[in-house]
Amino acid sequence: MKRFVWYVLSFGIILFVNWGIAKLFNNQFLDWSFLTGAAAVVLVRFFNSSGGMASEFANARLQSGNEDNDLQVEVRTKIEKIERQFNATPSFYVAISYSLIAGIITLIYYFL
Repeated sequence: MKRFVWYVLSFGIILFVNWGIAKLFNNQFLDWSFLTGAAAVVLVRFFNSSGGMASEFANARLQSGNEDNDLQVEVRTKIEKIERQFNATPSFYVAISYSLIAGIITLIYYFL
C-alpha cells in the first residue's frame, strides 16, 4: 500500500509540475511532457544515489584543512571513498515510465 501511495504521489507531482510549466510558458501540456519526465528522472536519480562527484567534493572540502573558511572542519582520519550506489524507488520507475510514454505520445502527435 505504501508503494502505491508513492506511485500516485510521484505521478501527481510530475503532472502538476508539467501543467505549471506549460501554463508559465503559455504552451500546450504535451509540449513539455517529455522534458518534465526527463528532468524528473535526473532529479530522482541524483537525490537517491550515494557516491559520485558530489560526495567526493564534500569529502575533499572536509579533508582539506584550510583555515581560510570557518565552515570547513579539519578531519584527523582519512574518509573512505564512498562507492557509487543507486537505490531505485517507486518515484524513479514512475518518472521513467512517464518519460517513455510522453515521448512516444509526442512523437505520434507531432510526426505522424
